[in-house]
Amino acid sequence: MRPVMFAICCGVLTCALAQTSQPNLPVKELVVFKDGHAYVIHEGEVPTDERGNVLLEYVPTPLLGTFWAYSQSPQATLKAVVAATRRVNVKRTALSLRELLEANVGARAAITEVNGEKYTGTILAVPTRLPEELQATALPDTGDKLPQRGNIILIKTEDGTRATPIDRIQYVTFLETCNTSVVETELRNLLTLRLSWGNRQPSKTARVGMLYVQRGVGWIPQYRLVLDGRGRAQLFLQAAIVNELTAFDNARVNLVIGVPSFAYRGTVDPIALQQTIAQLSPHLQPETRRALSGAMMAVAPEADAAGAGSVPEVTGAAAREDLFVFTVEGVSLRKGERMTLPVATYTLDYRDVYTLHIPPDVAPPVSPLEAHQQEVAADLTTPKVTHRIRLKNTTAHPFTTAPILLLAGDTLLRQDRITYTPRGSEVDIPIGTAVNISVQRKDRELRRTAGAATLGGVDYVLVQMEGTLTLTNYTDKTVDLEVTRVIHGEVESVSPQAEVTRTGGASGSAVPVAPALNPTSQIVWKLSLPAGQNAQLTCQWKYYTR
Repeated sequence: MRPVMFAICCGVLTCALAQTSQPNLPVKELVVFKDGHAYVIHEGEVPTDERGNVLLEYVPTPLLGTFWAYSQSPQATLKAVVAATRRVNVKRTALSLRELLEANVGARAAITEVNGEKYTGTILAVPTRLPEELQATALPDTGDKLPQRGNIILIKTEDGTRATPIDRIQYVTFLETCNTSVVETELRNLLTLRLSWGNRQPSKTARVGMLYVQRGVGWIPQYRLVLDGRGRAQLFLQAAIVNELTAFDNARVNLVIGVPSFAYRGTVDPIALQQTIAQLSPHLQPETRRALSGAMMAVAPEADAAGAGSVPEVTGAAAREDLFVFTVEGVSLRKGERMTLPVATYTLDYRDVYTLHIPPDVAPPVSPLEAHQQEVAADLTTPKVTHRIRLKNTTAHPFTTAPILLLAGDTLLRQDRITYTPRGSEVDIPIGTAVNISVQRKDRELRRTAGAATLGGVDYVLVQMEGTLTLTNYTDKTVDLEVTRVIHGEVESVSPQAEVTRTGGASGSAVPVAPALNPTSQIVWKLSLPAGQNAQLTCQWKYYTR
């Protein structure tokens, strides 16, 4: 047989992935929430060990009280689940001279040392202290031990058994078949499902499962709204899925719209060997979660496998209690990967609405000089009319809080945010400032009455005000306007007719305004303003101040 020179032939060695004797329990189904938590169901047929138990190398880090395991083999009953660190033999490609020598114990080889000495012999062993020997001499309860390898190799030559330091060997020529794989022992976290087979012989495989809630998978909804300019729109929903938990292949994924409730958020279940919850990417951090809330739901494991198919496909959508779930079949995603996939398409009616919001003054004027200064400031900061698209949710699904991209045909208008919209309700999405609708605001003090009220021994002045808003439509069409004005004080009159509500006591003013005497009032005018026309909206109110 032709000799194999390691120093020359290492380039032709094939590389193999690390192999372990423990199986992976595949992910069958996930319920994914927007806040980065997922309800994960693993299930499958896996080999058993000599005792009839199932050993798994994947140990989850679930929230407290959410981990449950089960057996679906009729002959086997789950008795206990044990998480522990154990020794595992791992087969790998030999990458160093030492590993190659260990992989070829029993082979004949020609050895060349660094000093040039050459000899031929049979590799007998690399002396190693086995874990059993180390544990027999170790202190109690110090855990599993790894083999302790020496730095010498025993080679049987014609002159006897030679003990040579491995670091003195420069070249090795194997005189027969060269084994290029080595088995190493490592400490790894293992999950053991202890099964009872009764009086029967354990089967070689068992169908088992486990389910839990853990951070690591989340989904981010994204909307795109395309307007046709004639009152009809197409609304597209897609999901961006972020996986930082574990790989899953051809799994059913349920995307949840709702409100999350995790009583033990951040508390790790004792089954976990990892003491802290992993840090996730910025997509699933608290800032994103506050904007894109998610929810949890309960799903019972099913005996049959998920639907097949290499391309994710939305197969259903259903309301469950206060949640709404989109179901996607055939999703495959490795840990660290991201995916976007289309979820739903809706055809909706929309209408253009122009809104104007007038907030309350920072502080009601106390003197004529302050009133003049405030009037100048109001002129400089006159609110602008905003053009909005108003959608009514006539679909079977609620709209969830998410980014939304607005287009008119192929023209990009704006990116904004759509807020949670139940079925049957309306939502406004701003497009931009309506520059062709001007606003003029003028507020003036009508009169003051000293000592009009006394509260807590303090006299208050009654101030009566009048405000006028003048809106002019410079567009070429009639527009629907909604004007909202919020004031600190009590409304006495409005023109034209408007809806007036009291929302509570005034607060946050820069001067004492006697919240007990002054309500916060809101006035809402709704009107249609023809092209080229203007409208005046007036109101009178009163408030108390020192």
